[in-house]
Amino acid sequence: MRFESRQRISGTVDEVERAMLDPRYPDFLLKHHGVLLEVQQMEFKDEGDKVRRKVRYRPKPVIATIGPKRVPPEWFAFVETSIYDKKKKELAFNNVPTSNTISKMLVNTGTLKLRDVGGATERSMDGEISLKLPLLMKPLALIGEKVIQSEGLKILDGEAPVLTRFIAEVLRKG
Repeated sequence: MRFESRQRISGTVDEVERAMLDPRYPDFLLKHHGVLLEVQQMEFKDEGDKVRRKVRYRPKPVIATIGPKRVPPEWFAFVETSIYDKKKKELAFNNVPTSNTISKMLVNTGTLKLRDVGGATERSMDGEISLKLPLLMKPLALIGEKVIQSEGLKILDGEAPVLTRFIAEVLRKG
């Protein structure tokens, strides 16, 4: 299932880029985002025009049980492995669930782009979410993909005002 999202961030493209790559941002995001229980920068390599990073996210669980089976909170955790291209203002990402069981079933990849829109920044994201389920469970895949997409977009929508706040309170004052 393809997905896309467009958001407006109050800040220049340069400010949004600096905020996204700022080592203080993960802690700020965790403190001010209502859905995330963990944000941990695991790797950050600035290679000049490109930045490679790995960030672990653990959102609040949205499903407590599937039938009689309890869903562990770890099933919702994932590691974003991404490369940000400073020249293109694009971030290519691959979100991999930390649970081996889930990572074998779920594929989530895409591209985030930053674009100037009159002094503010449009942040657009295009990507794909797909569940690879056994044949008998295929009808559940579409439902699952829609739930995952919806929850992912909630996280993204909740992050936009935090990013704007970080720019105003940390970048511009520091």
